[in-house]
Amino acid sequence: MQDELTQIMNHQRIRLVLERYCRGIDRLDADALASVYWGDAHDNHGIYNGPANGFAEFIIPYMRDHWTTTTHMIGQSNIAIEGDRAAAETVFIAHHIRPDGDGIADDVAGGRYADVLECRNGEWRILDRVVVMDWVYTHAGLASSAIDPDVFVIGGRDAGDFGYRPYERLRDKGV
Repeated sequence: MQDELTQIMNHQRIRLVLERYCRGIDRLDADALASVYWGDAHDNHGIYNGPANGFAEFIIPYMRDHWTTTTHMIGQSNIAIEGDRAAAETVFIAHHIRPDGDGIADDVAGGRYADVLECRNGEWRILDRVVVMDWVYTHAGLASSAIDPDVFVIGGRDAGDFGYRPYERLRDKGV
């Protein structure tokens, strides 16, 4: 029973790493991105293929220059764990929004993160990542939505984003 529980806990810990990556890339949070990779990790994102510790430095300005916001969502992960190493193939869909004339365009990508992860001192992180692109398309010339965004809290792409506030309140134990 302990081995099965350990397997389940390791799967969850790996999923948390993958989810933290999505939050980090959407919030352009270099610290969050650094926290998912080991210092000796490698990342092949197509437009960037090199040491993972240089990925955030490359991708954050690139994302700021090309899109006003992004949303990375992950689906199922096929995870195989052998000792302190794991292989994971995780499906993703990513929306990249940019201005397009008087409206917006949505560059949508679907693919898989093919990762090798390693557990060091009880912590799982990515050791090697290859982004496998399965499809891409663009919805161009989209008109403004019937949903009025001004009635909502507007998201940001940095630590000022409202999504960080619940964590701050948790640490402060205040509301």
